[in-house]
Amino acid sequence: MSQQLIFEPDFSAVRFEDGTEVKFTRMEKRALAVFSTSAGRVLSRDYLLDAISEHGSEKSDRNVDFLINRIRAKLRDSAKNPKFIETRYGEGYVWLFTGTSASNDAEAAFIVIAPLKGLATLGEFEENGLALVPFLQADFRSQIPPDETVMIAQDVEGVSASVARGQKIDVQISFFQYGSGVECVVSARRLPGGHIFVVRRFPIEAGPEGYQNLSVQSRTLTRLIMANYWQDIAQKGIGEAPLPIAMHHAAELPKDSNSWEIANRRLTDLRTEQPDDPALKMMWATHLHTKYVLNGYDLFTNGEDTCAADEAEIEQSVLDALDYAQTRPELAVMAAKLLYFVDQGYRDLALELAARAHKSNTAIASSLAIVGQLHSFTGDMEMAENYLLQAEQLSTPKSDFQIYALTLLCQAYKASGNHTRLAATMKRMHKARPATMLIFEPLFSDPISPSLRAKAITLLMSRKRATGLLKFVTYLSARLFENPEHRQNSLLTPVNLLVRRFGPEVVPQETALHLPQLQRSNSKK
Repeated sequence: MSQQLIFEPDFSAVRFEDGTEVKFTRMEKRALAVFSTSAGRVLSRDYLLDAISEHGSEKSDRNVDFLINRIRAKLRDSAKNPKFIETRYGEGYVWLFTGTSASNDAEAAFIVIAPLKGLATLGEFEENGLALVPFLQADFRSQIPPDETVMIAQDVEGVSASVARGQKIDVQISFFQYGSGVECVVSARRLPGGHIFVVRRFPIEAGPEGYQNLSVQSRTLTRLIMANYWQDIAQKGIGEAPLPIAMHHAAELPKDSNSWEIANRRLTDLRTEQPDDPALKMMWATHLHTKYVLNGYDLFTNGEDTCAADEAEIEQSVLDALDYAQTRPELAVMAAKLLYFVDQGYRDLALELAARAHKSNTAIASSLAIVGQLHSFTGDMEMAENYLLQAEQLSTPKSDFQIYALTLLCQAYKASGNHTRLAATMKRMHKARPATMLIFEPLFSDPISPSLRAKAITLLMSRKRATGLLKFVTYLSARLFENPEHRQNSLLTPVNLLVRRFGPEVVPQETALHLPQLQRSNSKK
């Protein structure tokens, strides 16, 4: 379509490419709203008549024809060569425009807004009521990946046909009279299947204040819908990967986005609505731990870590949800890992909880990975290797879960000093995902004869980032190994590399505590 038009959200006016603005009457606005939600589909005169007629007004097919002619004139459209409204003789009219306010293809959409019901009940609230659809469309677009779409399609058949093409959410809107005013019910259905997972009812108010309130309702509602959708996808994903990876995948990530920030926004919205939900408490505790997995290097480098506060919140959230978590083994095993992580005297409880959950867990690959890591922390390296190798074998090649299992296996081999198997595991990891070399070479290379790549990466670091890296490794894993030798082994490679470059002062106190040899060396100076 060569012409570029921009409609006002309430269809009160349209602006052409040349800057000309044309205003529409009340009935014209209503007709345009109906057309915009049914692009590419034939609307009969009877359908249009029912949709646009005022209560108690005289209904006539000729009224529709006159109205269409007026709209065409304002849009500079031609009945013979239409660009906006096409006449289908004996059937009705078709809206052709595919610009800002309408689309004729809902089949590949992430979200479809359809159908709209009860438009004729809006009356004096019409101006604000009709603005709801573009509000929702814009707010949804701001929350989904840029390569996904939000479409508007009035008829139910069009929505049903789109399920096979990958549509995920259908949003239906109904307006109805209530007392002396008009209210609206918006329901979100998950597709395929049509399960309703969010429903909200609110009044449609007239005037500027009502318009502003509707904008706020739209932002709140779309955030809640996307948060609930995210939670459902994450919970279903636990069967294939541990909870933190399932939460990462549920974010529907655009390229280069931060999955933790997306999850943070979703969880914040959900916890506002359901502050006592135990499933959300477990997700929130996992989310706080994941903050250090994904962003810990930067947090420690920039002095933005809040470990004590986060650990206290993780501990409280897990304890609050513990009864519920024990009814779901896939959550119980994660609860065990988190209680062990906060290191507040829960060791025996965490190990007992993990062992019990592992016996009944059907999400066996996830369970093997987490319980395997706990075995490595407690010093049972043979059992840790057994579990983690099985987890890797059960993972999908090149998946995030495979990288997760391989990382835990590398940590175990590094702690036990098994450099031969560590090197072989590193090769598998680099083959599965070459980018991991930049992250793990300075951590897992041989501590005495580090690789050239490890040395090169270290040379690119500033002193500040070098100290941040050591804090990160110490906090996330090294401090959790119960055997002092295992703690030292976990830290030797990065410490040796960075001390050679910057001197012993680069090593932070929390890292030096686990390296007696370094402490003795410093005390002699």
